[in-house]
Amino acid sequence: MTTRYVGIGGNDGNTGLSWAQRKLTLNGVEDTPVVAGDVCYIGPGVYRELLTVDVSGGAGNVIAYIGDVTGENTDGVGGVVRITGSDNDQTATRADAITANGRDYRTFRGFRIDLTTTYGFDLTDCEDIVIEDCVFTHIATAAIFHTGTGQLRQTVQRCLFFLMPGVCISFITGVNDGDHVIDACVFWPGPSSRAVNSTNQGGVDIRNSFFFGCSRAVSATLGGLGAPVACTVRNSIFQDNTTAFRATILGEIVEDFNALFENVANRTNTNVGANSNIFPALVELPKLYAGANQISGVVLPREIGQLSEWSPLRSLTDDGAPPTVDLLALPFPVTNGKRSWGAIQFVDSERETGTVNAGSAALVLNDAGRLQIRVPVSNVSTTITVQVHRETNYAGTNPQLIVKQPGQADDTTTDAAAAAQFNELTTTLTPAALPGWVVVELVSNNTAAAGSYKTFFDDLTIAGSEVDLGEFENWITDREFWGEYAGAPGGGGAVAAPIFGQLIVR
Repeated sequence: MTTRYVGIGGNDGNTGLSWAQRKLTLNGVEDTPVVAGDVCYIGPGVYRELLTVDVSGGAGNVIAYIGDVTGENTDGVGGVVRITGSDNDQTATRADAITANGRDYRTFRGFRIDLTTTYGFDLTDCEDIVIEDCVFTHIATAAIFHTGTGQLRQTVQRCLFFLMPGVCISFITGVNDGDHVIDACVFWPGPSSRAVNSTNQGGVDIRNSFFFGCSRAVSATLGGLGAPVACTVRNSIFQDNTTAFRATILGEIVEDFNALFENVANRTNTNVGANSNIFPALVELPKLYAGANQISGVVLPREIGQLSEWSPLRSLTDDGAPPTVDLLALPFPVTNGKRSWGAIQFVDSERETGTVNAGSAALVLNDAGRLQIRVPVSNVSTTITVQVHRETNYAGTNPQLIVKQPGQADDTTTDAAAAAQFNELTTTLTPAALPGWVVVELVSNNTAAAGSYKTFFDDLTIAGSEVDLGEFENWITDREFWGEYAGAPGGGGAVAAPIFGQLIVR
């Protein structure tokens, strides 16, 4: 396996074997040529080209193109990695962003793809292609287009499709069972667009996704196949679509454990799933923070498709086979009935004033979930400490403090003391210099369904670096809080700086 690099400021005459010797273009590294098992890190920036995939990987030796949005493997800064069909950001010039014919075992991760005249991905007779953690917008015909009788095992996961005039994912002319998977995606393409369309391609499995405002959310026409495997849809949310499920004949789409609300038509030639419902999604919406003179000064960010605390879909029995992780790459709870439908797992965290270790407020996870707090750090020995209290009926792996930094192994500390009291979780580590932040993850792994099983966290401190969050005292609402810098990054006097979007990610 060889690690290769592409980035702005590079040169296709370089070796591509280090960031200093990076290639300039995607085609430049592809034409090296890449071989099975290679990993290509693509640095932040805009790539105005059409990548032609020339090489196949192999089973267990995929060729991976990774958009390095954190900058951990490339420029040390990070940012959007964009592949566009436009030369001026106004009109589309190139037909596609990435095209492959008869190429297999390739993975593409972490790209924004936009403004092409035809397709984002144009894939013909390809097997074992994985497209993950990508965003698609303003693509004329189809964001991901699969065609040919040789297309097998295509996976699209944790992707966002937004403002699409054509089709988001299209399968055309294939086999009875393509064994394709679409999971943890959000489709918000627009009222004239279709989200997932399968024409003579059986075996498309759609799980834990969110479909909003589509002309046809899922459509299937499988009459040209001999004995097609139905397209299946589970654990997903359909709201305000013209038609949620549209099949040509009964049996082409099998749906269950889905929520359908305010669609013009829920189903055409599709039987009602025994466990499906008509609950509204009640998604979380941004809150405007009223500053001086009640003029909105700050918008608290929300992920598209995130459920609110009022959503009836936030914890509901599903089909028992969700994807491993959600749109944000965080694990779903292991216990059925605690998982959310749709693309993003709801985390039931809020302000607690009754059970506290010190001060007037703590943070509580009412059930299994992971709360992420992103804070700036520097490359010095850093001690992270939090107090945790689990109730008496809590079951499963005890609560955890997990520290994550891109490119580094997770640092996990698990509560080993008694329940019904506050216990200290602490770890000391030296973060990598880049990126200059870590994610502190507070975890409840509760599996109990009865009794008292909440998990309380208090007195989170990050010492030895620039940040000291102190207690969970500074709350904007009952579900958002902020911390303060104890010292300005890089030294200097103390400053008070609320970092809303950085602290409460989930």
